[in-house]
Order: sequence, then structure tokens, then C-alpha cells
Amino acid sequence: MNEIIENRRNFLRRISLGAVALPFLANCQWGTFAQKSDTGGGILDLIKKNADPGVQNWTGAVGVPAEVTWKTTLATEADKGERMVISGTVYALDGKTPAPNTLIYLYHTDIYGHYGNRDKGETRHGRYRGWMLTDANGKYEFTSIRPASYPDSTIAAHVHMTLTTTTLRENSVDSILFEGDKFITARERSDIGKGGFNPILKMEKGADGIMRGVRDIQLWS
Repeated sequence: MNEIIENRRNFLRRISLGAVALPFLANCQWGTFAQKSDTGGGILDLIKKNADPGVQNWTGAVGVPAEVTWKTTLATEADKGERMVISGTVYALDGKTPAPNTLIYLYHTDIYGHYGNRDKGETRHGRYRGWMLTDANGKYEFTSIRPASYPDSTIAAHVHMTLTTTTLRENSVDSILFEGDKFITARERSDIGKGGFNPILKMEKGADGIMRGVRDIQLWS
């Protein structure tokens, strides 16, 4: 009889603890959902208010898709060209504090130095363009092919990037350049402008044959 009473007490105790824990678990689940929703929808809505509406031909934040992460791939496996992976960290004005939820829009030419082909219905920035939203540590990464210089020009091959946050209007930073490019000018080597850090990347080829480089970026006031 005592054993039956004790089992009943344990049973009631478990029910009581479960009832107390249920609201807590529900709140945890809702907190996770709200965080995802805020990162995906709410933050982007605020960022897009600072995006150029499309007046400037070098911008593109306004076209950010509803689903965007800290990584993107611009080139397909079928595309010709030298494979590259470029990553980095976006920092706040102090150049030390990571800046999460920074929207990066980027685009570059193909292996012939061209952007979009209007005859094929491509956008003005072509096929090699995309968006990234830096993660909690300010990280971003994109995979693509190395671009070429404009045809019959002496302009170094480059990757255009614009940054937009909830407090900063969309603006461009120094384009990514590649060490060894004969068209890089002395001014480009000495004059680091918006974005801070050195935008001329020393690419290193891995065992997989992919070239990799790091481009860190500093926000502005």
C-alpha cells in the first residue's frame, strides 16, 4: 500500500513539474522563431529602407531576396573560369567590433570582361551578382570565378561591393582587386578609401585548385 501511495505521489509530482515547464519551453520555441523571423524579415525590411531605390547604376541592395544568408555562390559548376572563394569580416567604425546584419551586394564581370547581356534578358550587372547578410560574427563568404578586365582597357579586374545597414545608407566600398594584376595603379596601392583594410587580395590556391582570399571591411560613420 505504501508503495502505491509513493508511486502516485511521484506521478503527481511529474505532472506538476511538466505543467511548470511547458510555458518555459513554449517561450523558448517562440524566442527561437522570433529570432529567425527578425533576422530574415524584420532586419531586411529596415535595411531596405536605406537601399538606393535603383537610381544609381552601381547599387543593388533594393533587390535583395527574402531569403539571404552570410554565404552565396555566383558561378555554377558549368561556368568557365578560375574558381575563387573570398571571405571576410565586416567591422564597425572602430575596425575591431564585428558588424552583424550588414547587407553586402556584389557583382563582377565574366571571363570576357562583360557584365549583363541585355539580349539574353540579363540585368545590367550580369549573372555574377548576389547578396549576403553578415552573421553574428560579421562574417561573409562568396564563391565565384575570377573576373576579367573590361575589353580593350587598362582597368584592373575587380569585384564591386556595396554595403547597407539599418543605420547606414547603401554605399560602395573599394572594389576587390587581385595582387599580380598588371593594371593595378600606384594610387590604388597607396590610397585605401571607403571600407578600410587592403582591398588588393593575395590569392592562394588550395589543394582543391580553388583560389582563396580575405577581404575585411570597416564601416563608416
